[in-house]
Amino acid sequence: WSNYIQGRDGTGDSSFPIVKDASQFCVTHAKSSKSNPVARWHICQGTINAVSFSPDGRYMATAGRDGYLRVFDYVKEQLICGGKSYYGAILCCAWSMDSKYVLSGGEDDLVQVWSMEDRKMVAWGEGHGSYVSAVAFDPYWSPPSSDGAEETIMYRFGSVGQDTQLLLWDFSMDEIVVPLRRCPPGGSPTYSTGSQSSHWDNVIPLGTLQPSPKVRDVPELSPLVAHRVYSEPLSGLIFTEDSVLTACREGHIKVWMRPESSENQSVSEKEKMLLPS
Repeated sequence: WSNYIQGRDGTGDSSFPIVKDASQFCVTHAKSSKSNPVARWHICQGTINAVSFSPDGRYMATAGRDGYLRVFDYVKEQLICGGKSYYGAILCCAWSMDSKYVLSGGEDDLVQVWSMEDRKMVAWGEGHGSYVSAVAFDPYWSPPSSDGAEETIMYRFGSVGQDTQLLLWDFSMDEIVVPLRRCPPGGSPTYSTGSQSSHWDNVIPLGTLQPSPKVRDVPELSPLVAHRVYSEPLSGLIFTEDSVLTACREGHIKVWMRPESSENQSVSEKEKMLLPS
């Protein structure tokens, strides 16, 4: 394995050229086909805090210290879209099971949902009292009334943060309320009349990095459950078919078993939120 890492030419450095413009994305391939690594992706200036591949293997999302979520077509080596957090770094990102949505969380204490179809942020959620450390979709959950024939798709996802809390959220593009355009200065702002906000009017060109939109222009999500699961900041979250795993900075992993469907009558409302389909 060590020889494979070094490459067949026996060197660990593929001698990539110096990045001329550190602010620009670029992909450089090794000069020799016998070298490893075979390519270098220069994403941004500063730390890349997380990398996540879409389940279909087509896209790669990165969470940057510069506050940007970036999504790339990994095969074409092309920037698809991206956007900035409201404050500070983005620390984590995760994909939906169908590769249509990306979650992000970070130092603005918010959870954000990004749409691959719209190439922009389509919802944000407030509930954490500190940095969001990890986000994840629950691939084993579906609405209790779902029979698989409904056109409306509901997603369940979770987030953990340095506030020691586990939050659970539901999201559906068919059910979110799109904010409407605000009245001119001096008028009464409204979400009940008028046209959609300018954030929803814009067609986002391919390869565009967007500034953070105004909070009032993006639908807000509220957590279904907020549960303090540690006395120490949380660092990780994983959903399995029969459990939910949370990790903290003190070196502990807690395994939360999902209640059995037959026990629905006796479990608490918080526990019901963890029931698989």
